[in-house]
Amino acid sequence: MHPEHIRYVLKFKPIVEHYNSEIRLFLLSYSESAELLLSQFEEKRLSDADQYIFPKSLSDVDKHLIITSYIDSLEPNLNYIELVKNSKHLKLPPKILLKAKQKAKALQEKYFSEENSTKISVAAGLDLSQVEPVRFERRGTDTNVIYGGIYLDALASDMEFINVFHQLFAYTDTEGFITLINKDSEMDGLEKVFMCSKNEYNNGIAFSHKNLLSLAQLGIISHYLSRKQRKIEEVIQRFIEQFADNVKITGLVFHMPQSEASPSDKIRLLAPEMEYLLKQYKNYVTDGEIDHELLQIDSTPLFYSEIPSLVDKKYVYSSHQTILKLQQYFFASHGILESRRRQKKHKNLFEVLISERVLQTDLEDYQLSYLNQLVQEGFLTVNETGEYKMANMVSIFIAGKLREYGSMSYWHYPLSIRMQMDKLIADGILETTSKLFTQQEVSYFNYYLNKKEFSNGLDLRNKYLHGSNSRTSEQQEMDYLYFLRTLVLVLLKLNDDAQLKVKVG
Repeated sequence: MHPEHIRYVLKFKPIVEHYNSEIRLFLLSYSESAELLLSQFEEKRLSDADQYIFPKSLSDVDKHLIITSYIDSLEPNLNYIELVKNSKHLKLPPKILLKAKQKAKALQEKYFSEENSTKISVAAGLDLSQVEPVRFERRGTDTNVIYGGIYLDALASDMEFINVFHQLFAYTDTEGFITLINKDSEMDGLEKVFMCSKNEYNNGIAFSHKNLLSLAQLGIISHYLSRKQRKIEEVIQRFIEQFADNVKITGLVFHMPQSEASPSDKIRLLAPEMEYLLKQYKNYVTDGEIDHELLQIDSTPLFYSEIPSLVDKKYVYSSHQTILKLQQYFFASHGILESRRRQKKHKNLFEVLISERVLQTDLEDYQLSYLNQLVQEGFLTVNETGEYKMANMVSIFIAGKLREYGSMSYWHYPLSIRMQMDKLIADGILETTSKLFTQQEVSYFNYYLNKKEFSNGLDLRNKYLHGSNSRTSEQQEMDYLYFLRTLVLVLLKLNDDAQLKVKVG
């Protein structure tokens, strides 16, 4: 039997069970056994991908030996080494994970040089004499963002300074969603087909771009405040105090670390303070007041997914087949209606239908077949002139928003949209949640703060609380910026929640 045939043999459970010992011995010597193991247990694959059955006699020790041999081989595939580095289900010991991390770094340095890679840079600056809030300069793949000092000079309060992160820096959008998360809609087709671990947080090019820019923006504010003999820590402290007064939360306790402390000491102080801030908010939303004695007794860990909102029906979301169909039909970038006669290129079918008339007489046979299928399913109509129209534009709009963000902030929309949402909720097509954060936002926080959800998480909270953090001052400075940014995002979410409460009543 040719060694490659093992890929077919492992698909049949009866054969694997019958030749249990023989297959185990073969796998221990086969050079591609590690790739088979990683494909089965670690790689993110399509639901209909082939499933491999491994002999029961192949122990964890055997699997670790196979993985180690693969890392030490002459030409391991970098994609599979990355799977080892982010492994979760194979229960690899720390020494193997470290070995994979070091091997991945060596292979990246070997294969990715300036000649065969694309450089993407983001820079941000402050022009003290600039009147406009922001100015963009783009050169090729480089982006330079310049913020206006005169605009910042006009900010009169600490509340306004923190709101700069929402209004100017766009940490959050008009619905209060965190924009810095990785969005599937922002990843191109090539990024989506790259091999990746089922356990990792996807971070595409757009995500990396937003990450770099947001850190630079935080640095801009810190630099600006320093010129005014002020510190970002002081501004955040006063913002929280003002927030508590505005929302009338009595007894809210929060202490920012002193700006003079080292980055590592700041993180060790800030991490528990941020968690306790959210515990107090949860207590306030649930019981209408903060009971510090109760919170001191309650030692259960904080889960970002369980923090409630002040408003009912905060978000709507869906995994219903109807919504998935609308997203595929109207928002996939397949260009089904593109033709040489169209001067403007639209992103998707929805944009075409709201921008111009679509007549049967203007279409090719394959385009007619596609649109007529949507008519049969009740998503489009055709009038007496042969013009296609959306049967329910609002429902399709909702599907598009859900495709882009994963959720919609119910109370940020006008009554006409909310009425259609309510109908879809009643029909079981949409679901609601009354939590402070969306699931995508929870995943974003988990990626940076712990390894609860993702094997490639930065695990910053646990590293600093347990003393296993980086010892380099440069990395500690960067980690503190990550923590500061996380706190700012939390404050923006709390502020949006309180404003919605006032709006809803």
